[in-house]
This record gives sequence, C-alpha cells and structure tokens, in this order.
Amino acid sequence: MDLLRDYVSDSNSSDEAEYVGQHDALETTNAKEEINVRSVRKVYLITYSQADVERFPTRDSFVQAVLYAFHDSPANIIQWCCCMEEHSKSSGFHFHMAIKLDKNQRWLGIKRFLLERCGISVHFSAIHRNYFSAWQYETKEDGYFIQSEGHPDLSDGPPKTTKASIANKPRRSVSNEGEAEADLSEDVNEENSEEDQESKRRARKKKPMSCYDVAEIIVAKKIKTRTDLLFFARQQKQEGKTDLAEFIINRGSKVVADVLQIAWEMEHSEETLKRQNKSRMELLYKCLAEECSDGCNRQWITCAKDVLIRNGISVVKFARSIVESLDKGRGKYRNVMLVGPTNCGKTFLLNPLNVIYNTFTNPASSSFAWVGAEKAECIFLNDFRWSASIITWHDFLLLLEGQLVHLPAPKTHYAKDITFNLDTPILVLAKALLFLVGVVS
Repeated sequence: MDLLRDYVSDSNSSDEAEYVGQHDALETTNAKEEINVRSVRKVYLITYSQADVERFPTRDSFVQAVLYAFHDSPANIIQWCCCMEEHSKSSGFHFHMAIKLDKNQRWLGIKRFLLERCGISVHFSAIHRNYFSAWQYETKEDGYFIQSEGHPDLSDGPPKTTKASIANKPRRSVSNEGEAEADLSEDVNEENSEEDQESKRRARKKKPMSCYDVAEIIVAKKIKTRTDLLFFARQQKQEGKTDLAEFIINRGSKVVADVLQIAWEMEHSEETLKRQNKSRMELLYKCLAEECSDGCNRQWITCAKDVLIRNGISVVKFARSIVESLDKGRGKYRNVMLVGPTNCGKTFLLNPLNVIYNTFTNPASSSFAWVGAEKAECIFLNDFRWSASIITWHDFLLLLEGQLVHLPAPKTHYAKDITFNLDTPILVLAKALLFLVGVVS
C-alpha cells in the first residue's frame, strides 16, 4: 500500500505535469469529458465504460476495486453508491459509482492507480457539485443499485415505475480489444450527452413538492412525528437534496402537522373502518384472547381484586357495572364513577381502558374542551373536577343521560359545532361526588 501514496500525493510529479500538458491540449475538443486535473473535491462520480464483465461481473466487484484504490489515500470514503447500466447505443455495460470523501482530494492519483494496477480506465465527471446530484443521476435507471452501510436515505419512497429489469438480463463481454477501443470513444460521447441532458434538466425550474408527495414519503419512510420528519429532511439537505426541507420551511408548521395526520389516517383507513364496525364488547373480547402486556404476568387481575376488596367494593358488582357501561353506553344508571382519596387505586382499576380503546381523556379548560370526544370509543375522565369553563352543568347532565348535546368546535377546522349523539360510555374518577351548589347561569 505504500505505492499508493505515490498516486495520491499532493506534490505533483513530472508524470503529472506531463498529464496536465496532455489534458490541456485535449481540453478544447473534450472540454466536458473529465473534471479539471487540478480540481480537488469531496464528491466524485466515477464511470467505468465498456466494463469487462469477466473481471467485474457485479457492482460489488467494481466497488471493491475503487475502495482498494482509496485504501491508503489521505481522504477516506464515508459513503458511496454504485449502479450498473446497459449502453443504449451499443452492447455491454458500464458502472457508475458516486463517492463522498471526508475531505478534499485530487482524483488523478486514483485514476492512474486504477489504470496501472487494475487495468481499467475510469472517467471522473465534472457535472455533479453535490452528492445527491451524483446519486440521483446514477440511480435513475438501475433499481438494484448498492450503497454503503449507513448510507443516508435520499429516496422519496417506492418508485412509481421499475426500470431495473436490465439487471437480470444476460451480460455479454467484449471479446475483441479493437472493438472495445472503438466503442470506448462512442461511449464517452454517450456519457457526456447524458450528463449534458441531466445538467439542462436540473437547470430548469424545479417543481416544489406537493402535500401528496410529502405524505407518500411519510408513509414510505414510516415517519411518525414532526421531529422524525425534520431529521429526515436534514439528512437529505446535507447531501444536496433540499426539496423536503423547503416544503417544511415554506409551508409552515400547521400544514406539516396536517400532512402527518392525514397521511397516517389514510394509510390506516381500512383498519379504522374494520374497527368501527366492531362493538366495544368485541374489542374487549379480542384483547382478552391476546397475551398480557409485557411485565404483567397475569398479576393485574389479582391486584385489581385486592384493591376492590380493600375498598369494600364487590368484585362481581364492579365487573357487572363496567360491562353494562361498555355494552349499552352512556345513560342514566349506566355511567361509572369511582370516588376516593389520592392513592387508593382508582386509576389502576380503569387505566386498562386506555390500552383497549381509543379514549378521550380529561378535557382542557377552554371553549373547545370536548373536541375529539366525538371520535373516541370511550370517555375516561380521570381526576375530573367540573367547571363551567369546561361544560355547562345542563350540557353535562345531558351528556351523562345519553341525550344529544351540542359541543362548541373551532370554525377554523369545523363547519359547525359538534353534535354529540353517540352512545359512548363515560367513566369518571374523582376525589368527591359532584354537587351543584347555587345557580349557574
């Protein structure tokens, strides 16, 4: 590996000077063939045209040759991506490999090493200024490209079409060296033409991402929170892909939150519809047939019975009250309310409802405190303390008695107030019984 230092040294030898002279002489006719010999970069797109598929039958075999060339160089490859494509105008294949280094390095020593040690002549593209641009160019046709371990996710989700069938086609090697030399010039021109077209395409005004595009990314990448989305956008921005970051910043927090919510609502809509068609008791029996939660070991039922006995409550009567409330829903004599001081086990007894059902918990002290209750399978008011700012006493009584109630909703999200007429069961925990003292206007 000591020999490799001669190829990557920043101090140019007389051979490099000779190469520079040749490069300058050809620059007028082949200005776009290769990056300037004096340039130093962190990102390169390496192309091996008319690949000898007997020596390099797979993408990984070419990757290993390039990694070997960089093994003892001053800069280290921190990520790479390699594809294999079929020539559009001639037989054979060529490799593209995008690499990103941890610091700037000249490319000439690597090119010369691959030529002299591996017997292959590679092309270093001058088109791509960031890693994402090179990655996007080389992965547009090959659906079976390979990437380094820990490679950042630069895709936008599953491809809409598959263009990777060429990876399974039989590969034909070039048997005649003269033919290979003749095809090489044609292939270089083909590569330059492709890169010119790619450059012009990027120069055109880029269409911004739509909400639908972002929703597709969210589901494909299993992004659940805004923080996850921000982190994913930052990873892509660091590699030169900025469209998702631009969407987040330009559209604002509200739009991003709505897209996150709607994306998963749509994804889970079939499951939600099936669940809505099941009764609360069916959901309860389904959970009963499943395994206990981690760490439970069937101890909850033993502890729950002990809490009821210690508080002088009949286990059978308590169970019957819960079942009746879940089965028939809210109404007179069907709501369940547990009253007692702090640390007497009230929450422990009813907390499993939050696991079994989609519950609406304590309303906030605001004008729209009950928004969300209309979508809940169960209303669980833990440590509830009535206040007129939460709900009027009259409406609270109607709610408990199973009557229709109109609940205020923000007109920015709702066309009108919520008409609550469902039989959603109501279970309440409180430190004392609820009494109305005085007159409430």
